Amino acid sequence: MKISAANLLLLLLGLIPCLTGCQQQETSAADRTAAAPSAETAPVEKPRPAVHFDVANAAVESRIADDLDYLASDEREGRGPYSDGLEEASQYIAEQFELAGLNTRLIEGKPFQVFSKRDRVNLGEQNQLQLVAADGTTIEVPQSDYQPLSPTTTGTFDLPLAFAGYGITSPRDGYDDFANFDAKGKAVVVLRHEPDQTGKTQKFAGSGNSKFAYLSTKIVNAIEHDAAAILIVTDEAALSKPGSGDDKLLSFQIRMPLDFESKIPVVHIKRSMIDAMLKQAGKPSLAEWERKVDQDLKPDSFDLAGVQVRGEIDVETSKRTQKNVLGVLPGRGKLASEVVVVGAHYDHLGRGGSGSLAPWTKDIHNGADDNASGTVALLETVRQCVAFDGPDQRTMLFIAFAAEEQGLIGSEYYVRHPLFDIENTKAMLNYDMVGRLRKEKLTLYGFDTAKEFEGWVDAAAEKQGITLAKVPGGYGPSDHASFYGRGIPVMHDFTGFHSQYHRPSDDIEHINVPGIRKIVAMNIDILKHLIVDEIHPVVGSEGSMLDIYLGGLGLGKPGGEKKDPEQTRRALGVNVGDPTTSGLPIVQVTKGGVAEVAGLRGGDLLLSWAGQKVQSIERLRDIVRAAPLGEKIPVRIMRGMLELELEVEFPK
Repeated sequence: MKISAANLLLLLLGLIPCLTGCQQQETSAADRTAAAPSAETAPVEKPRPAVHFDVANAAVESRIADDLDYLASDEREGRGPYSDGLEEASQYIAEQFELAGLNTRLIEGKPFQVFSKRDRVNLGEQNQLQLVAADGTTIEVPQSDYQPLSPTTTGTFDLPLAFAGYGITSPRDGYDDFANFDAKGKAVVVLRHEPDQTGKTQKFAGSGNSKFAYLSTKIVNAIEHDAAAILIVTDEAALSKPGSGDDKLLSFQIRMPLDFESKIPVVHIKRSMIDAMLKQAGKPSLAEWERKVDQDLKPDSFDLAGVQVRGEIDVETSKRTQKNVLGVLPGRGKLASEVVVVGAHYDHLGRGGSGSLAPWTKDIHNGADDNASGTVALLETVRQCVAFDGPDQRTMLFIAFAAEEQGLIGSEYYVRHPLFDIENTKAMLNYDMVGRLRKEKLTLYGFDTAKEFEGWVDAAAEKQGITLAKVPGGYGPSDHASFYGRGIPVMHDFTGFHSQYHRPSDDIEHINVPGIRKIVAMNIDILKHLIVDEIHPVVGSEGSMLDIYLGGLGLGKPGGEKKDPEQTRRALGVNVGDPTTSGLPIVQVTKGGVAEVAGLRGGDLLLSWAGQKVQSIERLRDIVRAAPLGEKIPVRIMRGMLELELEVEFPK
């Protein structure tokens, strides 16, 4: 589910803020290169599958556990964008669709709807690094002590070595490592993160991370200052954090802006190797330099006279895609031309990055709940639906969406390039984060988007002993919103947030497999209605998933409960995620609310309000309740790599 500090930036009929420019370009390119399926690629009806799956509880739970073990294993690398793990997951889902008997020869004979393409670099085998001291001594850096990073160029280099501090240029903070230093033609050593991470000076982001702490910002800045290579070194403050361990090297793949073009070698190297060069050159150690700059915030970059760095970097480029995986169970009789969609997204965050709520780590984010749980529920739903054999029933389209975490891109692409006429799609059922059924309580969105839905879901839930928390409306930060934006009735299952959300700890051991089985069984009963009964959409059903999570915080819809003027419940109109060290992730904004009018978007990170840091929901609630009416209030946010200041105003 996309509800983190990562970007929920997809435009859904004006109800969700627009994509960032780079995402818009990527999707537009996909639009130009991949049209909607033609008559030649439309699904060809074939005989119903003869396979029937054992629906005994033990058999169902065994299949769910097997699927989960595959999708949420470390081998899938967190199913991040364009990763090997995401590709392997797509192939696995396609194989399970085929094994269940779905028609998967849908688009050029395959089940894949490709919506974006990108070159991906992988580390080759011919890599070496040497440091040459001023006295001519050559030190061969072992492969265990350095790691080329994906923004690098390939080839050989032989360059003078220099030290460029944190590699930061921040006029706002009065700090510039390149101010009195010429980096042109040199390999510059740059520390990770930023000075004064205790937050004593309140520069940058205080005890959090500003945009200047990002590797992408440092690399781009070094290139802009004409550096010929960059050697990144982990800072002492990062190594001193609990659980950080030794001087661990970064993984090869790191995120950069989509329009970034590799221009120089980029390497992560261990501190001990650089400290040896500093000592030989008569310079302070890294730790000594860091402590001094932490105190006075006066950068001190310098050349290492006579010291060289030599090396060879080998990277290989491959074509990668992001794609939806589709499978069709053909309908029958007079309803065969109508379609019911069942979906779940199968992507996650890989090793973290901007969407992670543990941004300090590069550990694998397995996404067992988000959304391996929904994907395995989708697969089990397929296996049980193939037994449907009525004489008149709607076609069922099963879709595993990619790029949900990037802003519902996969599902939005489908509704703009549907396999079947979107006018014939009568309903959509979405699984997203269904792995944590606790006390038999399930949240279900969209029960009021069709007249018949509530009666069906109540009966199906009661049969399984599930207690429903029903939320009106069909919008929310998951793939069902793309369909609801086209007027299609939707239902979305969700078992709730938890402390492992968007963190490496979202692992298999926390998943309630019997709970997933019950949720699937509930939806099988609902689908038996969806494929045969009349469905009457409710136009403009009210509410969204924001209401249940924010109703008690005073941050929900405009026009909330009114008390006396001093205790009026202001309605900011945001959904927020778990706090980070820097601030509060804004998950979603209410259409027409104060936050949306001010320019806040889902995916922003709220840093401060009227100059006050915001690091808890309680703090935000308190300052919103105390906010003056009719006055512009400065609010600082982080949007991607940009720190922005907006103005919020509560009307009188």
